[in-house]
Amino acid sequence: MADHYVQGSFAFTCTAQESALIEEAWQHAADLLGDFAPGEPSAEFLAAFMPTDLANPFNGLLEIFDDPAFPDFGAEIEIAGGAECTVSIHGTSDFQPGPIAELIRYCCQESLKTAPIGFDWSYSCTRPRRDSFGGGWCAIFADHVEFATTQEELARRLGRSAATPPGEPPDPWIDDPAYPSADWKTEVGNGDTRLGYLDWVLARTEADHSACSPTGTPSA
Repeated sequence: MADHYVQGSFAFTCTAQESALIEEAWQHAADLLGDFAPGEPSAEFLAAFMPTDLANPFNGLLEIFDDPAFPDFGAEIEIAGGAECTVSIHGTSDFQPGPIAELIRYCCQESLKTAPIGFDWSYSCTRPRRDSFGGGWCAIFADHVEFATTQEELARRLGRSAATPPGEPPDPWIDDPAYPSADWKTEVGNGDTRLGYLDWVLARTEADHSACSPTGTPSA
């Protein structure tokens, strides 16, 4: 038997109003997880986590979790400061990057319009199980969240190395015939991608290659 751990520890600054909203949402989630009656939600909470069902003022919050019946961040939180607060979040066994990132995005709109917030995490195993070690990062913006794992980044880098002879890096000024830069510029202009041209070509190549395989794995 092996135990798997997802761990993370980070801190960021935000306004006092934002930290109060984070603290309230965190407490409501803890109450719901423990089958306790949560306190009366504030107007700020309802505005941030707008409920889709007025009979349940907390379903907007529950939607940020992978399993709304189990609203657990897998972490602890500490808040310190005055007009500007430092929020520290850390977990050593079941850290939940997705819900934590969405909590910050929902609660810290003012701060995120000034600068994004990011964190990374790791996952490990008590036994040397294959592919049971790694990690990832998350970048939180006012309108979306971006994730990547070390396995994804490694596969992308290895794929690029296999396609490009050593010592001959691809020229970003030369178009890939299958993926012209005009299409890339259109996606950038529409806000559909934040990748550079070469990374966009690689991502499109991988996606098209997977789509051609019925099982979703690279075809022979």
